[in-house]
Amino acid sequence: MKILDGKTLAQKRTKELIAQFKDIKEKLGRKPILSIIQVGDNPASTHYIKNKLKKAEELGVEAIHHHFPADIRQKDLLKKLDIINEKSDGIVIQLPLPKEFATQVILDSVRIEKDIDGLCTRNAFNFYNQADDFTLVPATAIGILDLLNSYNIKMIDKKAAVIGRSSLVGKPTAFLLKQEGCNVSTYNRNTGIKGVENADIIVVAAGEAKLLKKENIKEGAVVVDVGSNWIEVDGKKILHGDVDIETIPENYLSALAPVPGGVGPMTVISLFTNLAKSIIHIHRL
Repeated sequence: MKILDGKTLAQKRTKELIAQFKDIKEKLGRKPILSIIQVGDNPASTHYIKNKLKKAEELGVEAIHHHFPADIRQKDLLKKLDIINEKSDGIVIQLPLPKEFATQVILDSVRIEKDIDGLCTRNAFNFYNQADDFTLVPATAIGILDLLNSYNIKMIDKKAAVIGRSSLVGKPTAFLLKQEGCNVSTYNRNTGIKGVENADIIVVAAGEAKLLKKENIKEGAVVVDVGSNWIEVDGKKILHGDVDIETIPENYLSALAPVPGGVGPMTVISLFTNLAKSIIHIHRL
């Protein structure tokens, strides 16, 4: 079984981006500025932000963590975002926001060319309708395609199954796989996963530990696990994907992007790829 090693590929992409951001800094006369917006104290959000801040420092990007209390009023947050839009090259709204917020309203307050998560309504419209040459695509979807292409996974005329329909992962990944020539079927909690066993390529991003078992996967399939679930094993919390990897014999799959070390590192690096793309577009570098 081939391991789709996102950690190693992300290290390669990091070297490329260090050089690219150095060139951008020389042309701008300053470091690129990334603003990360956090509302409240969701532990998972705090963990992901730490990873982004660490990668920004490595790449020579000035990352500013704007941490607001959970009880900030939406209209006050929007005013803050108006100011942040002016002073940033790229902006990330760390999700989830507290349930009191209209999430899409907050996402849409980010200027389209600075929306490096690709989640504002206009970016999504441009992406799915191919309505503009400049589009920022959600980073996890970009990372998955980069991983598959880098390991020469054949996609033309292959049956692909995407489990999960989030705007961050499921929907954009399904769209990109179709563009690569796959015949794509999508699944979610409502449809169930019957039929997934016919797929040559499976991307699972359901957020349910051990959802996908051996009987759901045909022998020789390529599986990309995007799950990020903390489960308790022998009294310890461990990170586990959506694939019940313990049920799958070692050489049953042709390739696997595992958890951890598969898609996760590619998501972070792809976010900064979007930042570089955004800056080059805005400043016509």
